[in-house]
Amino acid sequence: MKKVSIIIPVYNMADKIELSVESIVRQSYSNIEIILVDDGSKDESLSKCKELAEKYEKIEVYHTENQGSGPARNYGIKMATGDYVYFPDADDLLEPNTVKTLVNAMLKYESDLIVFGFKNIDINGNLISEKKYQKKIYEGNYIRDNYHIFFNMNDEFGIQGAPWNKFFDLTKIKKNKIEYPPLKRHQDEVFISRYINHVEKVCFIEDILYVYNTNDLKREWDKFPVDYLDIVMSLKRYREDIIVKWNDKNEIVLDMIEREYICKIIKALELSFSKKFNFNRNERKNWFSEVIQKSELANLSMPERFNMKYQKLVLSLVAQNKLNKLYLLIFTKVFIEKNLYKGIVVAKKIINR
Repeated sequence: MKKVSIIIPVYNMADKIELSVESIVRQSYSNIEIILVDDGSKDESLSKCKELAEKYEKIEVYHTENQGSGPARNYGIKMATGDYVYFPDADDLLEPNTVKTLVNAMLKYESDLIVFGFKNIDINGNLISEKKYQKKIYEGNYIRDNYHIFFNMNDEFGIQGAPWNKFFDLTKIKKNKIEYPPLKRHQDEVFISRYINHVEKVCFIEDILYVYNTNDLKREWDKFPVDYLDIVMSLKRYREDIIVKWNDKNEIVLDMIEREYICKIIKALELSFSKKFNFNRNERKNWFSEVIQKSELANLSMPERFNMKYQKLVLSLVAQNKLNKLYLLIFTKVFIEKNLYKGIVVAKKIINR
């Protein structure tokens, strides 16, 4: 019976981790180990994890200095003793047969990677959306040579994105020394790309096995660190070292990487309105200039195949050095985005009364 290591990085999740762990403990598949890695939490997460470990013998608890979920997962990989590994988040839930279904699929189709469906729910448990894949098996070489088909998680057979809807071969990870990079955002993409570099077969299954809790917009913004610009530039280098080498003549992939870089640089501009920065108006404008210069945004253009009007307008204003208009555009976009979300939340509460 194959052993499955379930590795969960925990950061300030004292009020969430128990429900997640309970959904794992109740799995119909019994040969599992649960590795909780407290990533320097500032709340009572570590105490809660230890409490759960006393209650369930399958749980091991470790504590590290705060470095982000990637290094925490790396530590979990180091301590894991399973044949396969799974990486759920600390505030999400597994369906009761998740692990059993994944192990059976891995063995039946002799795959290195299983990709499966998931659903998004809001804080009240209401269904927001769901992602379901068609049953499909791809050879690793085909995926690497045609990565534009698999690049985005929202695409029909999207692989990139989060690790929590993927099931990995732990032996392959350890043999090839595959690790998460020391990034506080987008580290999952780099890990998945590194893993794809070694896969021979990937199987997409139809089952929806994971329940993702969508946080409110404020919390989503809080996930972005103040050094997001540096992270985006590092991500571009990782993509060039891995994905571009597979697809150096695939113009679609090259254009997608350019598009993603531009979009994320613009996100770095938008994040200057986050409370984390505590900028006044002049400081924010200076930050705009720094981002534009450091990222060389003025030298970039959105590939024509993508109809992204907002991003193209931003690039046009940057190219013309119209920073006041750029500031106003991004301020308006952020304001609408934040208040639109609040309106949707209020409307849902009224509807659900």
